[in-house]
Amino acid sequence: MVRSILENKIVRYFFSAGIATGVDVMVYFLAFNFIYEKQDIHFFNLVTLSAPTGSLILSYTCGLVTNFLITKYLVFTESDLRGIHQLARYIVVALLILILNYFFMSFLIKGLGWFPTISRVISALTIGLLSFVIHKFYSFKVSNK
Repeated sequence: MVRSILENKIVRYFFSAGIATGVDVMVYFLAFNFIYEKQDIHFFNLVTLSAPTGSLILSYTCGLVTNFLITKYLVFTESDLRGIHQLARYIVVALLILILNYFFMSFLIKGLGWFPTISRVISALTIGLLSFVIHKFYSFKVSNK
């Protein structure tokens, strides 16, 4: 029974996404609370990022790398695109998802007053289905040859 469940591509995708999301949320928590210590991040007095935004960029990058590797080798193994093309497409989609995450998290944090880490979890779960569909048909597509 466990084997038949693990043969389901959607289950494997969300398992890999769950691992990557765990990495993402853990890095977000550590960055927000301990690296940036809940303080704004100043770059040479030219650019200032809020601690939630800086934490999101760092955590999302770690989650992205984790998710790409697991997804490529355990979920969409039949894709006939070259690895570099998969990665390039994956990054384009990931940037789109990052922008959606940013605006959704901003709404949850600033609009509704939710805690940043809880907002991150809700945002990641909400956008997960959209991510699966785009990656299946774009990032790891299979040609009709």
